[in-house]
Amino acid sequence: MFSFSVIIVTHGRTELLIKCLDSLNFPDANWQLIIIANGEELTPEIHEKATALTPNLLVLHTENQLSPGKARNVGISEASGEWMFFLDDDAALTNGYWEIAKDLLSDGKIDVLGGPDSPAKGMNALSLSLALTLSSPFCTGVTSARHKSVGKNLIPADEEKLTSCNLWVRKSSLQGITFPEDYLRAEETIFLQKLKKAGVGMYYHPRLKVTHTRRSKLAQLFRPTFYAGYYRSKLMRARLKKSNEAFWLPAIFVLLHLVVFLDQEVFWYLARMYGSIIVFVSIGLAMQAKRFYLFPLISFLHYFVVFMYGVGFLAERFPRSRQ
Repeated sequence: MFSFSVIIVTHGRTELLIKCLDSLNFPDANWQLIIIANGEELTPEIHEKATALTPNLLVLHTENQLSPGKARNVGISEASGEWMFFLDDDAALTNGYWEIAKDLLSDGKIDVLGGPDSPAKGMNALSLSLALTLSSPFCTGVTSARHKSVGKNLIPADEEKLTSCNLWVRKSSLQGITFPEDYLRAEETIFLQKLKKAGVGMYYHPRLKVTHTRRSKLAQLFRPTFYAGYYRSKLMRARLKKSNEAFWLPAIFVLLHLVVFLDQEVFWYLARMYGSIIVFVSIGLAMQAKRFYLFPLISFLHYFVVFMYGVGFLAERFPRSRQ
């Protein structure tokens, strides 16, 4: 049986981290747990729970809060397992996860493996609506596979399908590749692009699913959504691979708002057309989740996420923001 290291970076989310740790069930496995307490001390309850999971526990405290990439690199440097499993502190394994993963991780052609996240139980209306919105191609486009199952079997993947909240990486495949330390969002995307360029075998399995607890207040969404667009623009400038021009669409969507100053009739025609599409898509998502009453909130979040992402993308394009 192979060995692996579970790497969790945490800051300020004790209750969610407890749920995350409660989901770790690897019977008869040889594994290491690395918790990076990113600029804070862990509670005694966390220490007790983590110690009970595995004797191979390493808790690392950082004096200041590090960037996501730098914190994960700390974990990489201490990982002793053949595989590294990057898991967010607000994620949790679903039932049967390990049974699927252990067979796939024994396959020699696989160097990087991941799957989608899904809504966690007990979230409030905003959190659940956000999870459903992120699974929509009309919101997250080519990356929507990160938030819903695509297909039924193992398929080749790239950074558009894989997410760092649920990511296995064979340590020997790194060859010196690490997470960028100057990115506040999208650090896993450039990390995965580098691995893809190095020719490692990257795969996605739709049943390799974790639950993900989303933010519960609208005010908490402004910065991460803005940064998602900002750092997507920045990594596109890195030119590690041919850019997918679809990531320009949110920026174009923002710029289309200027039509209101040129021709209000055209603007309202476009607004009605967009609104009709999003409302119908949102009704479908709400009905699928058996939460029909959520469709107005899902409709709003489609607009909000795309708009803020586009603003962030455009902000990075201004010369002053890159100085």
